[in-house]
Amino acid sequence: MASGWQSMPGWTATVALVRGILAKRWVRFGIVGGAASVSYFLLGLLFVSVLGLPTLAGNALAYALSFIVSYLGQCLWTFRAADAGAGIATHRTMLPRFAATQAVGLCCNSAIVWLLMQVGVPYAWAMPVAVLLVPVMVYVLCKVWVFKKQTSFVQSEAVPPAQQPAAQHPARNEDNA
Repeated sequence: MASGWQSMPGWTATVALVRGILAKRWVRFGIVGGAASVSYFLLGLLFVSVLGLPTLAGNALAYALSFIVSYLGQCLWTFRAADAGAGIATHRTMLPRFAATQAVGLCCNSAIVWLLMQVGVPYAWAMPVAVLLVPVMVYVLCKVWVFKKQTSFVQSEAVPPAQQPAAQHPARNEDNA
């Protein structure tokens, strides 16, 4: 029998709702991206405003650390690529791809803002367009390239399906959207 907070009315439904939402990879992608952005902002303030580092040095350090937050979050939680049985490439492959994807995202973001401003759209309106479009592109690149399942890691065809061990987890790199 449940006790305490678990016996509150609606608790089971609330937990099921939250689990359902978090089962969607694009939601986890957004949460990790938000966490990386918040860490970048707070670390930047810490390094520049509190510790007195030069602006560019503090900003670069904050960016590098938030990149690590983003990579680890996307790798370990969003795409669950750390699972050995998930058939995902190694960090040696994923990390450079993730860095390249982030660089492409930055270039696309800059290009969108620049192009919109060239046709007369104010910066304050161009920026939200880029903020909405670029993460979609980065998500797709992460899904199909950075954290893509590698056929060389997939279980051998030599073992008949009846003799293969049962999966411990649902497919880790599958969308539940």
